[in-house]
Amino acid sequence: MAKKQTNKIKFHKKLILFKYILHLFRVDSIDKLGQNLKDTYLEEIDIEKQQTQFFQVISNRFVFDEDLFRFEQSNWDDAVWADDDEYLSRAQLEKYDENIIAHTKHINENRETPIKWKYFQYLELLFTEIYLDKYFSNKEDLLISLNAFRERYNKECLEGEEISEYSENDLNKIAFWAATGSGKTLLLHMNILQIQYYLKLHGKQKDYNRIILVTPNEALSVQHKEEFKLSNIEAKIFDKTSLAQVGKHIQMSMFQQQNAAFGVDIIEITKLADETGDKTIAVEAFESNNIVLVDEGHRGASSSKDGSWIKRRNALSKDGFCFEYSATFGQAVVKDNDLTNEYAKCILFDYSYKYFYEDGYGKEYQILNLDDDSDEDRKTQYLTACLLTYFQQMLLFKDKQIEFNPFLIEKPLWIFVGGSVNAVRTENKRQVSDVVDILLFIKNFVANKSQSIEFLNNLLNGHNGFLNNRGLNIFTGKFNYLLSKTYTGETLYSEILHKVFNCEQSEANLYVENLKGIDGEIGLRLGDNEYFGVINVGDNDSLIKLCEANGLLASNKEFSESLFHNINKNDSTINILIGSKKFTEGWSSWRVSTMGLMNIGKSEGAQIIQLFGRGVRLKGAGYSLKRSTSQDLIRKPPENIRIVETLNIFGVRADYMATFKEYLEQEGMPAGDKIEFILPAISNLGKVKTTLKMPRIKEGISFKKDGGTFSLENIPDSFVRRPIILDLYSKVDINESKTINAGEVHKDENNKLTCKELQFIDYQELYFEIQKFKNERQYYNFSISFEKIKEILINNSWYKLLIPNEEFEFTSFEKVVKYQDIAVRLLKKYIERFYNYKKDAWESQFREYVDVNEDDPNMVKEYKIYIEESRQDIVTKLNELKEKINSGNYSIPRFYDITTLDWANHIFSPLISFEGESGIKISPIQLNAEEMQFVEDLKKYYENNSTFFNDKELYLLRNQSKGKGVGFFQESGFYPDFILWLIKDGKQFITFIDPKGILDMNIMNDKIQFFNKVKEIEREINDSNVVMDSFILSNTHYDIMRLRNLDVSSKGIYNQNHVIFQEDDDYISQIFVHR
Repeated sequence: MAKKQTNKIKFHKKLILFKYILHLFRVDSIDKLGQNLKDTYLEEIDIEKQQTQFFQVISNRFVFDEDLFRFEQSNWDDAVWADDDEYLSRAQLEKYDENIIAHTKHINENRETPIKWKYFQYLELLFTEIYLDKYFSNKEDLLISLNAFRERYNKECLEGEEISEYSENDLNKIAFWAATGSGKTLLLHMNILQIQYYLKLHGKQKDYNRIILVTPNEALSVQHKEEFKLSNIEAKIFDKTSLAQVGKHIQMSMFQQQNAAFGVDIIEITKLADETGDKTIAVEAFESNNIVLVDEGHRGASSSKDGSWIKRRNALSKDGFCFEYSATFGQAVVKDNDLTNEYAKCILFDYSYKYFYEDGYGKEYQILNLDDDSDEDRKTQYLTACLLTYFQQMLLFKDKQIEFNPFLIEKPLWIFVGGSVNAVRTENKRQVSDVVDILLFIKNFVANKSQSIEFLNNLLNGHNGFLNNRGLNIFTGKFNYLLSKTYTGETLYSEILHKVFNCEQSEANLYVENLKGIDGEIGLRLGDNEYFGVINVGDNDSLIKLCEANGLLASNKEFSESLFHNINKNDSTINILIGSKKFTEGWSSWRVSTMGLMNIGKSEGAQIIQLFGRGVRLKGAGYSLKRSTSQDLIRKPPENIRIVETLNIFGVRADYMATFKEYLEQEGMPAGDKIEFILPAISNLGKVKTTLKMPRIKEGISFKKDGGTFSLENIPDSFVRRPIILDLYSKVDINESKTINAGEVHKDENNKLTCKELQFIDYQELYFEIQKFKNERQYYNFSISFEKIKEILINNSWYKLLIPNEEFEFTSFEKVVKYQDIAVRLLKKYIERFYNYKKDAWESQFREYVDVNEDDPNMVKEYKIYIEESRQDIVTKLNELKEKINSGNYSIPRFYDITTLDWANHIFSPLISFEGESGIKISPIQLNAEEMQFVEDLKKYYENNSTFFNDKELYLLRNQSKGKGVGFFQESGFYPDFILWLIKDGKQFITFIDPKGILDMNIMNDKIQFFNKVKEIEREINDSNVVMDSFILSNTHYDIMRLRNLDVSSKGIYNQNHVIFQEDDDYISQIFVHR
């Protein structure tokens, strides 16, 4: 029997395996590891290096070779890391990154739109690489390391609730706590390819039997089969009739193809049994050495029936390996010590809903619950509020569809979920059900016109009697858009009939129709109009009889097209979906906007969390999955868009709702409304004595739209003078050859793809790859011919190929793959450079200096701070700061990790830095610690050097990101963080300054060499009163760069290339050395 518990330490903090992998990066939270990984441009792959940009940032900040590890170790004082020599080397990380790119390419082969990983998805894959490598390389060492870390972590962080010791049997299962909508299906596909790679690498293919995906139901099995096809992975739904051929299947399904696209067997958990029956298969028929993937891994962690399920699926992987995926592990293990201990030791990655929401993904939400529904009028008015809330979303969607189009808002859908569709209870001496309650409400709303109009007027006028615990009307301000349209209760009634129920006629009859041609569907319509609703039910006939018994007009009707499965189609007339909570497993829709929960019990928490996760899914602008308030947008989002980006949840006697709100609060989530606090920013432009200049492309100019089409042409002379460099030397080779005199390291530079190598190139495949790359980059105004690609490749004057001679020389036909890869990488880099060469040449005629004015998009007029309404302590402090700003005194002590800086030389005030409490979001994005340090150091330098600045003016501006700020190399997202003006004798010296880590940047990096490019721009605009410059401000220590970069022998070389180190006491003065 499972042991009950009352835990004081949150389950998130107990995840030993997750914390162990984090500690390899010398961080203790996903927030710290992901801090600099959230920019969308990082989702692109560096073509030349064939590395993800995530890798480059991570290796820059968190990954160590032995020398770097020793260099940094003295800074670590955390007891969890004490005496710990375990670290990740750059070479390891580079190999993991290479694997991720290869597997991603595999699952993208059949996709029109290739997958690009969000930062958290990349980290999930990276953590899997790390674990599988350790597991298959040396399981014994992994066990020792885990237990050593566990012992330290228990002592420091889990006193009184320690996690038990690992045994070898604990190591063959890893689990992913992934929020609904965070892409766990794609993660599952990648995990299959990842484990295949390590099995092959270590020659362990024959030790494993099958790959089995265990799903909760048949519908989800079918969905998975289709998604496997998209990912270029063979899969089939397991057929019991194939059991007689099990032996043959084992030998041929899993390892017959070297490209790792072998078959996956998909089976529902309900079909696994102790003995084979008519509809079930005995677990022992599969043996115990399988690779098992469990979708909805929380299933089986509670009831006795589910308990037998978990035993069966565990039996499948007893001597194999298991991956589990769930959005609700936290709810599944609550109050159970054994499960807490088990999953604390196997959850490899935690990106539960808390993190998903805090990163800005998904909708906002509002939760209400009617505890007591015994008063029929009160219940009806409450449900009318639910209906009105949904109608407001529907009306907004129809009124503002064109404005909302860029945000990919889907037509709103109202779903009602009951504990069970056919569950019956007795009330007032009659049998009723959750679903019948909903249907009776709809019937009565339509039939009792006068009462409905009265209730609607009450809601509009705030006279409804629904108060929160502070005595405030819970619907105050919720219907502002409707009020702005001057609706009355009567006009609302008519509009609701029309837009929600597809009916122009008042008081029409409600028809409940059993669709005989469609299994498990009952259609809802008013009069002879189109269906407005559908009930998803297991037992149609029983529900129809129950409806008839409650006075509803129920009947059978022949029908051939599914209403439920067409809900996501643009022409669907369905606005209301009713069903039990179980139908949501595997069901996916972007439409859900309002949710009614009826009689959901306290024991059903995991399913409600899961349902909640499906409801908050959002496509977002640019398919970012983010709500508009969490994006740095060029233009202000449309007014009232937040209404359609909010999931409204109405509970009726849903006992779990209180528990659910408590869960959200415990997780650090807002259980109530979030407020938008506006903090003013004050312009200092009025204090600027000289009109400041800033380089920009003329407004409205677009190369893609206005530059015409062009073709791949002859190789420009500049490409020969400054050739593309493709460096294929392994970083491992470089580290092993490290010497005191860096000049002793030699790279072979004379290798070229000559006719000898080019004879092996598959040009058709090469052309296909280049066209695919062109489309991915959206180079739609650029045409590339097959013959021109061959011609450019034959002329090898435009590149340098750095590769060891022994790796390049033809010694076997395995080198053919190498040559093809080199050709692809070179040509991609060439195409990118040629496109930007043409773009730069065209845009040069439109570059100009513009005056910085109050309307400049870089001018911040206000900060929006999103915070939970209940955090009145922080709101009080923010109000205090707001008053000080409005009075001209911005000085306020640091509070809740928020730091403000007022400096008249910055174009607006204050600047804000925030590195602390999650749950607070600031837009525009606040300064990080290094950026704020730079501003403070510059301010101090200015104040301490009055003689130097006596005849000069100095101004600074925080440059915004893409779309608002001044950007260069837009394809790679280079927007220097600061623009600095020094004005002397009427001449403006404009300097772009970008604080960043540079561990992965060589001296020829475009962002470093921008100090040369900006001079070209200066010459093109040709204004003798403006001089431009740029600096990279490195927060990577020079000693680390000296150990890393063999091509640069001194700090002076960095300085000559305009890289200065923030560690130097005189780093600010270096910016002004020639001024």
